[in-house]
Amino acid sequence: KWEIHPTVSSDVTYTDNVSLARSGLERSDWVTQVTPGVSINAAGAGLKVNATYGAQFLHRNETGGGGINHQFSGSGNAEIVKQLFFIDASGSVTQQNVSLLAPQTDSNVNNTGNRATVSSFLVSPYLRHSFGQDAQGEARFSYSTVTTSSVAGGSAVTGASAVNSQNNRIDLRLNSGPAFKLYTWNVAYSRNTVDYSQAQQPDVTTETISAGGRRLITSQFGLTSTVGYEKSNYSAVGRSPSGASWNAGADWTPTPRTRLAATAGRRYFGSTKSMDFSHRTRLTTWGANYSESVTTTHGQALVPSSASTAGYLDSLFLSRIPDPAVREAAVQSFISQNGLPAELRVPVNFLTTQTTLVKRMNASFGINGVRNTVLTNLFTQTSESLAAGVPVTGAGDFASSSTVKQNGGSVLWNWRIATHVSSNASASYTRSEFPSTGQKNDIQSVRLGLTQQFQPRLSGSLNYRSQHTRSNLAGSSFDENAISAALSLRY
Repeated sequence: KWEIHPTVSSDVTYTDNVSLARSGLERSDWVTQVTPGVSINAAGAGLKVNATYGAQFLHRNETGGGGINHQFSGSGNAEIVKQLFFIDASGSVTQQNVSLLAPQTDSNVNNTGNRATVSSFLVSPYLRHSFGQDAQGEARFSYSTVTTSSVAGGSAVTGASAVNSQNNRIDLRLNSGPAFKLYTWNVAYSRNTVDYSQAQQPDVTTETISAGGRRLITSQFGLTSTVGYEKSNYSAVGRSPSGASWNAGADWTPTPRTRLAATAGRRYFGSTKSMDFSHRTRLTTWGANYSESVTTTHGQALVPSSASTAGYLDSLFLSRIPDPAVREAAVQSFISQNGLPAELRVPVNFLTTQTTLVKRMNASFGINGVRNTVLTNLFTQTSESLAAGVPVTGAGDFASSSTVKQNGGSVLWNWRIATHVSSNASASYTRSEFPSTGQKNDIQSVRLGLTQQFQPRLSGSLNYRSQHTRSNLAGSSFDENAISAALSLRY
């Protein structure tokens, strides 16, 4: 079953500081955006596709500049040979902030010189086979690319193209089959190579082998453990990026609506731990998690860090809409009709070519009532360069500080005033810290919006935003106020 829905939206914004310049250098502007697009969904026995595309035509009336910003998100899965050969594919084209050391914005309206278009593509063919009731195996090859370019109508972003790369990955996995009840096991091997487009940037290859198991103590409580070995060839100072690894932990699922899992262990860079908690009721959803991972900009672009509004609502709608496809349609309709943002405030994945240790803690809460919906998200994240002291092209913010900290959060309140009228109010705060230099940047933002559903497929909105950045570095503080009016039509 194929569903194709053309869309078009238009937006006119007035801002009193289009470039987010410091006090005394502000310039106001009227900015017009027109975005035709299309959404495509297919659901069948052997093929699933979900994709959206928009071409954002942008023009700044006073300061000049504009052009087209492409925006895309899509994924698909095809079963080529029944129960044996499959292909996954995904891609995205988004605009994002390049650095935490320059003005931050989540809108292409602002011409900051600190935004780039990041495009990613992945295709992954794999074989999956069941060895009777005893074991299940999977062999997967993945090829992916990540490229960057400056945002249309903006100045070139220095060093952004340094992260352009392609990736080849092999994953082999064998795990226990249905015959194993009390004890389940798995063994896995992976080899991952990131090949940067610039000749002076060395390729990074990582190999990992591991074996793990889970033992049920009761029907709700289990013990887990993993041992393995990993090695990488990225340049590092003071320690070899290889060594044995292990972790042990437990998971507890007292009800289908509640889960808690935690582990502690060690890897080549030091001790590690993780935690994941989720709970939902008929009207609320709760979550908290902590993770430590070694990653790159390439990996972050393929699995971006986000607190999506759709994710919150999916959990809130689960108790009354169990069918995933029907629930997804209900979530998207709710977002569109109420003019909700795509995501809440999250840490910025600044662009860098260095291998990074990311430690992140996140807590979230959502409640959906008859007329009111409240979503909150809190986070703290520390990004540490594992190649500190090694001069590498495209180090990004790590060139200023080998460790970067981000703390903050956001809250969104949606009030459905009448059947076809709703209002939104949101507030967010983020602090970025650079311990090596002592620089601290605080960003505060407030948004107010009113959305009217004129017809089932036509809606309009009026929005106001105010953002303030304060820094202990002279010349890095600014203020902006903006108001916008928008129309959206879905065919």
